Amino acid sequence: MSFDSGISLTAETREQIGKGAAKRLRREGQIPVTVYGGKGDNATASVSRRELAAILRRSGKNAIFTLQVGAAATPVKIADMQLHPVKGNLVHVDFMRISLTEKTEFEVAIEVTGEADGVRNFNGILDLPTHELKIRCLPTDVPGSIVIDVTPLGIGDHFRVSDLKIDRDKIEVLEDENLVLATVVAARVEVEEPVAVAEEPAEPEVIKKGKTEEEGE
Repeated sequence: MSFDSGISLTAETREQIGKGAAKRLRREGQIPVTVYGGKGDNATASVSRRELAAILRRSGKNAIFTLQVGAAATPVKIADMQLHPVKGNLVHVDFMRISLTEKTEFEVAIEVTGEADGVRNFNGILDLPTHELKIRCLPTDVPGSIVIDVTPLGIGDHFRVSDLKIDRDKIEVLEDENLVLATVVAARVEVEEPVAVAEEPAEPEVIKKGKTEEEGE
């Protein structure tokens, strides 16, 4: 998601810090944030939970937007989001100031298109061991996702970073060229083990003593 000048978020400077102050802010519908990077000093502030959630729904975690802190407005991206370990709700966000004319690192999701030949014709299974890629580019060049077409993949074939069809002059992939993004593996065939049949116990040998006794009479 490239920079959208139409998205803006207002932050209020906060003087009080600590767990108690942060809890009060969250009760009031605010999220404590830290702003750092660029030429400015680190700053602590708070933003509306509702407004931030709207930006995340619209643009995702790679959203690049204008953060308004007092009279200062600067493009930022979300550098880190902290969630409550039990409830899972957002408790703190780090914003990083960025320059629209300097390349910055981003994490972009991988989007798969097509149906692999090995899946369609040979009952293979598509395995996706990698879900995101680290890239470096200008904020105006960040793609919403990196698309890979798995259609040609047969059983045992791999789609690697080196196979990506992207503009390498604009987007630098910060991953090993041999990193596997997708592969097709053969379906596992389960062999049924034969059921063991219990042998019937042999009948005990009957020792006939009667005949011997008769012979002795």
